[in-house]
Amino acid sequence: MSFQKHFLYRRRISFMFILLCTIGCSLDIPYENRFSDPDAISTPIRAKELLATAYAELPDASFELSVLSDDFDPTPLLVQNTELSNLYKWQPTPIEVLSFSLWEGYYSAIAIANAVLERTVLISPQTSKEEILLRSVIAEAKVIKAHCFFNLLRLFAPDYGDGDGHEGVPLKRMVELEFLPRASIATCVEHIRILLSEALESDYTSVGEYWFSPMSACYLMAELELYAHNYKVATDYARKVIRGHGGEEALSERSYRSMWGDSPCPERIFSRFVKSVYYTDISLSREKGDYLSVSQALTDSYAPEDLRREATIYTYRLKNQDLADKEAMRVGLGKYNRENKEGRPFRTVNRYRVSGAYFIMAEALCRMGDEPAGIDVANRYLAHRKAPLLPSEGLSGDALIRSILQEKWKEFVGEGERFFDLKRLRKTVLSDWNRSGSASMKRIASDDYRWNFPIPKGEYLYNKQMTQNEGWPKIGR
Repeated sequence: MSFQKHFLYRRRISFMFILLCTIGCSLDIPYENRFSDPDAISTPIRAKELLATAYAELPDASFELSVLSDDFDPTPLLVQNTELSNLYKWQPTPIEVLSFSLWEGYYSAIAIANAVLERTVLISPQTSKEEILLRSVIAEAKVIKAHCFFNLLRLFAPDYGDGDGHEGVPLKRMVELEFLPRASIATCVEHIRILLSEALESDYTSVGEYWFSPMSACYLMAELELYAHNYKVATDYARKVIRGHGGEEALSERSYRSMWGDSPCPERIFSRFVKSVYYTDISLSREKGDYLSVSQALTDSYAPEDLRREATIYTYRLKNQDLADKEAMRVGLGKYNRENKEGRPFRTVNRYRVSGAYFIMAEALCRMGDEPAGIDVANRYLAHRKAPLLPSEGLSGDALIRSILQEKWKEFVGEGERFFDLKRLRKTVLSDWNRSGSASMKRIASDDYRWNFPIPKGEYLYNKQMTQNEGWPKIGR
């Protein structure tokens, strides 16, 4: 091993153990214990505590991915934030910065999950309670890895529809530094599928929305199979999620209204626990307003009584007493932005929820050729959101898929979901996403290299097997 490789290896291993020694728990688990010695992971509860640090490492780019998509229109204030303005316009530099953060965060979580899996092999549970906990820890570690690999794949690799033989991402399985090549997209998908299958086959239990439960694993499997064009399997897993998480009762109006704070919400499947302020980068200040507002095209598409409109479109007054009421009124994104502006601290950020399973199932059914069933699933969701239903006749093919995706856009605006749909379908049913309105500022062709985020320099600098995505520079030492 060369000096540079040896140094990098020691630095990464040291960093990981420093991380385990210092990171606090956002899941209400005490962290007086320190894990600089891996032999300290000798009981299921210690393994669970270590696993919690993997959850804490999961990155969040909901806002940034929404900025790249067509969720937002710029306000006159955007020119005052050069970095955000450049991200909105898909300039390379802010995408590179975002890529580094996401790559580092996901692979840090994977490294911790690998450490958990490595140590749990040596743990002997002493009671049935410990045995159940250990089984849960092992399964959750596998779901964390699946979650990370899937998001890395969608961000850094071409879409599955572009060919599953293209390069995906490295499938790191060990705690030690591995100089791995990028596995093919097909290999990555199969690896993620195996991780989820093994977790589900273990019949584990997990309590609380901040942990990856079996329903979370089913949701992720449904997403994966939709991505991989296995529509029957995607439908089966989405149906499991819906039935196993309360069915249509989870879509109640009361449930939806509790989505954006810390109140219990039956629709949530998996949520992130955040320790600090969240979703504040959209705002310049309480006195001046936001850099971005909800896309006018999207705003105009909500029916007046649609519950999603009330949650998404937020009218507020600037905290500037020098302005008359009419001058001080602004319209922006609701959801977490509303919670911040109205001074309601929150710690819960939605990730997987039942409505997402409805959209996976509706799209998959339509792509299988069962359009009436797809429309029925979509309409059951829409009825609970008090939104106009899709017509049962006269809507089919690409127009039907586009209508379902339009409703999905209305549900998830500002949460980053739209970016993944645009990348997946930018060459087909969503090819016109940036041809009108403020989105026309995003001059990104369907084959633009920036759809595949750049591999960070630190990953390929000492790994001769690592390749850079086409169009991005590979910087030498």
